[in-house]
Amino acid sequence: MTSHKTYTAIYDHDADDNAWNVRIKGLTGCQTYGRSIRQAQSRIREALALWLDTDAAQLRVRDQFPAALASVADDVVRARSAAERAGAKAQQQTVEAVKSLTDLGLSRRDAAELLGLSHQRVHQLLEAS
Repeated sequence: MTSHKTYTAIYDHDADDNAWNVRIKGLTGCQTYGRSIRQAQSRIREALALWLDTDAAQLRVRDQFPAALASVADDVVRARSAAERAGAKAQQQTVEAVKSLTDLGLSRRDAAELLGLSHQRVHQLLEAS
């Protein structure tokens, strides 16, 4: 029987043992540990599958890390996402600038010089657009 419920795996770092203790919220006794987050994730999914007598691939598990750690990770995820959006915007502006400069009669080499690109990159951008 396939479960459609999402289970919450609650992680706690044990600094003394340098290990991650993990348990499933609401299932007293369904717990394990791992020396790394990845190992703990794998083991808790295996433990939950055994607990429920189902295939681990069919389970939906949401990881819940300590708030201080999750906050740091969330900040990085947001920053990386913003950087990706900025990179995509810069790429689009670069393509538009290359088109505008060459439409104004500049050579590909001069457009490249003005934009800080190689003339080969300017050629690639024009060919791709």
